[in-house]
Amino acid sequence: MRFEGKAVLITGGATGIGKATAIAFSDEGARVLAASRDAARGAAFEGEMRTAGRAVEFAQADLRDDGAPEALIAEAVRRMGRLDVLFNNAGIHHRFGTLETNNAHWAETMRVNLGAPFILSREAAIVMKDQGGGVIVNVSSDLGVFTEPGKVSYCTSKAALLQMTRAMALDLAPHDIRVVAIAPGDTYTEMTDEKIDHLGLPYDDGMAWIADPVPMKRLASVEEIARAVLFLASDDASYVTGTTLSVDGGTTASGPGGDRPAKPG
Repeated sequence: MRFEGKAVLITGGATGIGKATAIAFSDEGARVLAASRDAARGAAFEGEMRTAGRAVEFAQADLRDDGAPEALIAEAVRRMGRLDVLFNNAGIHHRFGTLETNNAHWAETMRVNLGAPFILSREAAIVMKDQGGGVIVNVSSDLGVFTEPGKVSYCTSKAALLQMTRAMALDLAPHDIRVVAIAPGDTYTEMTDEKIDHLGLPYDDGMAWIADPVPMKRLASVEEIARAVLFLASDDASYVTGTTLSVDGGTTASGPGGDRPAKPG
């Protein structure tokens, strides 16, 4: 029960990594506010958590909207009375190269993946400073460390988030606020199934193709990513700040992009 009595805010909290992390924090004693722009899905998740007896609530927030990050921090403090952990998990991924990325694609990616985490973190830090400390965990990506073609706005935003993590960590260390990041590799979520459909491959062939460049030859589960987040947010990592934990099955160590075979078929 590492988070007994702690209040946790998770963006992108109704699905995938965010949902798994909300459950994991709750299982270790935290009170959790999970935010998402999808009101229907969020309400269903809150109902599921209530039925399971977990202290997880939902808040609808579209981080593309002006004032939404500030309002979300205020809502978290209003509901939970404090804020000990902010998990900046929400993100957007436009799969376009340089010539295909228009101004709207670029602006939306930077607003959600970089601008919103900055504002959320700044506003959370104000609260945490008055409380005497806290933890901010940002979700970057292995594509923030190396890059692939056709993902210019996403890769740029995730690389910038790593530098923001380091800069904020230095600014906030005197206030006992730790700022850290995780860089997940390929992780199995419902988006994986959509990717396989887009590839036009049989399911098993698609999974094998996605996993082939990973040295461990498999995708991460959302629960594995969640456990890494909880470690970084816990007192087990009390002397860890300004750094990034790669959770990618060795992909970053193997070099940019790995050696993916030609698409089956």
